[in-house]
Amino acid sequence: MGQTVEVTREILRKFARASEAFDELSDALEDHFIAHNPKLLRELRQARREHLAGKTRPFAEFVEELNHTRRRRP
Repeated sequence: MGQTVEVTREILRKFARASEAFDELSDALEDHFIAHNPKLLRELRQARREHLAGKTRPFAEFVEELNHTRRRRP
């Protein structure tokens, strides 16, 4: 079925560094997009206020609503 492939430690280190750099870039882009999208920023802040105020619901209820919404779409 599968085969074993050997790689050097140096290749694994390079891959790890590249992965970390990509994660940092991804985080920076996400921060940039959020900071430069006033509507999204308002929605995130509103959601945070509601969360802190205890306006939450059980996850199962959310999933049920999500599934119901998906079934109604053509």
